[in-house]
Amino acid sequence: MIENLILFQIVVSLFLGGAILGLISRNSRFARPMIFIPSMIGSIFTIIFSVDVIMAKPLSWIIPNMLPFFNLEIFVDGISAFFMLMIGIVSFAVSLYSLGYSKEYETKKRISFFGFLFNTFILSMILVAGTNNGFFFLMFWELMSLTSFFLVIYDHDKEENVKSGMTYLVMTHFGTAFIFISFLLGYLQTGSFSFDSFRTSSPSFPHLIKDLIFVSAFVGFGTKAGIVPLHTWLPKAHPSAPSNVSALMSAVMIKMGIYGIIRTVFDFAGFGASPDYSWWGILMVIAGSASALIGILYAVVERDIKRTLAFSSIENIGIIILGLGLSIVFASYHLHALSILALVASMYHAINHAFFKGLLFMGAGSVVYATHTKDIEKLGGLVKQMPWTSMLFLIGAVSIAGLPPFNGFVSEWLGLQAILSSSQIPSTILQISIAFASLPFALTIGLAAATFVRLFAMTFLSKTRSMHILHIREVPRNMIAGMAILASVCILFGIVPFLGISLLSTAFHLTSQPTSPFDAITLKNNGTTSFANLSMPVVAIMLSAVALAVFGFIRVIGGKTTKTIYGTWDCGFGKLTERMEYTATSLSQPIRVVFKSLFKSHNEINTEFFVQTNPYLVKTMKFNSTTKNIFEENLYTPITSSTLFILDKIRKIQTGKINSYLLYIMLTIILLLIFVRLSHV
Repeated sequence: MIENLILFQIVVSLFLGGAILGLISRNSRFARPMIFIPSMIGSIFTIIFSVDVIMAKPLSWIIPNMLPFFNLEIFVDGISAFFMLMIGIVSFAVSLYSLGYSKEYETKKRISFFGFLFNTFILSMILVAGTNNGFFFLMFWELMSLTSFFLVIYDHDKEENVKSGMTYLVMTHFGTAFIFISFLLGYLQTGSFSFDSFRTSSPSFPHLIKDLIFVSAFVGFGTKAGIVPLHTWLPKAHPSAPSNVSALMSAVMIKMGIYGIIRTVFDFAGFGASPDYSWWGILMVIAGSASALIGILYAVVERDIKRTLAFSSIENIGIIILGLGLSIVFASYHLHALSILALVASMYHAINHAFFKGLLFMGAGSVVYATHTKDIEKLGGLVKQMPWTSMLFLIGAVSIAGLPPFNGFVSEWLGLQAILSSSQIPSTILQISIAFASLPFALTIGLAAATFVRLFAMTFLSKTRSMHILHIREVPRNMIAGMAILASVCILFGIVPFLGISLLSTAFHLTSQPTSPFDAITLKNNGTTSFANLSMPVVAIMLSAVALAVFGFIRVIGGKTTKTIYGTWDCGFGKLTERMEYTATSLSQPIRVVFKSLFKSHNEINTEFFVQTNPYLVKTMKFNSTTKNIFEENLYTPITSSTLFILDKIRKIQTGKINSYLLYIMLTIILLLIFVRLSHV
């Protein structure tokens, strides 16, 4: 216990120290090490602390009267430690990456303020996962939201970034309001904001209160996670933030929403193994399926490399929510083995997504760092100028596409097994509902592969579309090393997944005996359930053997060959130019056509003729295709317009005359007196 406490205090001290050093540092060559080395060391201690908690004992620490009427309660069990481990690994890689990436901010922006926000942001996420009191949870949650907001608008010279930040700020406070309602309902039942009181008393909560707590928490935490239709902030904020911040936000910050949902459902809301709670799971399955499909559909047509990755995060959050929903449904009908399978699939995909999405955002940041553009239509041919970045980005792309032997394949394989096993649910209606809600899952996997084939090909392969790209160089070694760390973890968790799954099972106490808040979900199997087995080391060996066999066959059968150099894919023309290539827009055009009701595509063709010689002969033709976000157009724009209209009407009571304000005060006092009088009758 004492060792855990000391480790936790060291973690907090290191990130606080990094934040303070950030404030006092100046824009010099020593500023970046002063900012990011403490965060690197703090991340290492976070990893050590998390593993120690998972393998040993939880941490419980109370600081009485930290604020009047409130004690600061820190409780880190295996579940909290699992998310802290995720934060620690990603933060270490991003901090190392930032040593090189932040160099360009030394002359443009005040890097000291960035360092303060960066360290505080990471610390706030750790404290969110570790606090055991609703009041302090909301305080740390708000700290996480505000620091990330200022990081999003760090480059505030661009008006677009400020607008994106304001959208994020509004949506995150919208979600916080619902989280507060969830905690308030628990307080009204227990008389305390302590999470311990929620745990002990929640089984006796009225069923309606449990449902209200779940719905409020799902909306509140789901907003932070980015589920559809509460996702509108995510594809705006992530591209606007610096790429190292985008990596943290997409890889770990949105997972705090997942953490909140897990805590609420299995810990605070009194979830029980009863069919009465199955609708919770169905709601999550539907929301997850919709988020996964819509997220990847918008990703596959995007031209902005960072917006593509942001929409992809919505897709992966949908897959995680889908798995959690299936786990709840299975647990409701006492299908314990299936429930544990769905939970493991969901949580393993959560940590896998943290690794490959952090890698991809850092890879995108390297591209922007070198080329100063996020438009993939202006890129191409980077594999020659940036070979290390290209290789590491490819590992992330293959991982997120769910191809073996990388980590994304394992979690999606487990999720697919859970979906196919839904036929064992006793309710036929639920079987049919889950079957229809899960149909988008298969389509999502295929579209994800298409999305990242398109993204990698148009960015790193083909011919260069801009002349200045021919003169760029590879990014600094710190940035490559940061990406290489997460790429290595993607490979490790793919080839030997039992390492991650064993850690996950220990963290969530998924044992044969119900000894945790997850009593409804155990590994106890009645012998009637069987799962398809897959050995990833065997798959890796088989793929390597096939590659070697093909290479050997070509060498033996082909014999000696002469080497002749031709143009790449020039079809015999010999003068292939970048204007003859497929563009990112043309590659996604069939998907735009099939899902035109979702994109509301607008195509514009501008044609120029040879007017003087032959007015019917086309000189040039330009094609431009744009898409619209139906959620922005049909949901948020009407809400915003209506709100502004109402506020404009209310503003008319502000006359600027003191007589009017005195009248308002007098009327308010009279109404309050009437209310008090009636309440005592």
